[in-house]
Amino acid sequence: MAKISANLKLHGFSKRERLCNFSLKDLLFDRGNTFHSYPFKVYWKLIDINLEKVFFKNSLEYFDAPQSNLPQWKKLQNPSYPFKKIPENAFFTHPAQCLVGVPAKIHKKAVVRNHLKRLTREAYRKNKISMYTFVQQIDCFLLVAFIYTARPILSSKEIEQKIIVSLQRIQENFLIQQND
Repeated sequence: MAKISANLKLHGFSKRERLCNFSLKDLLFDRGNTFHSYPFKVYWKLIDINLEKVFFKNSLEYFDAPQSNLPQWKKLQNPSYPFKKIPENAFFTHPAQCLVGVPAKIHKKAVVRNHLKRLTREAYRKNKISMYTFVQQIDCFLLVAFIYTARPILSSKEIEQKIIVSLQRIQENFLIQQND
């Protein structure tokens, strides 16, 4: 995989690391893998570096694009650039994009939902480095969603332990799928 820009903060959780693109969300929830790891339902999907396969699945013909002034990482994700354009919020500047959700059906108060999302994002931010190195080794991008489905409000330490277990389980599930 092309090296992602070296000046990125690995210990931060920027807007570019959040899963915001609707096409990628649909791909994750429709064709992604899932498992339960109390208190989370985790959706995950590894996708190819060439995002044209995701966005233009009906027309997989590639064009010889003229040399443009795009950065190298954008050229890898969108090789037919001037002819086929991928939305700007769909580009991966980091090896993974993450979505955190808490259903309003389970937790009625927005204050509680926001608190749980904040704790989950913080736990993911602290422990994503091992997942990033794994995803870069297999030369893919990762889409992941953590949906908090439990009624009780767990402490930040418990949530962090569950996030670590979930990230390890994603790696194990991928390796099992590759061996099948």
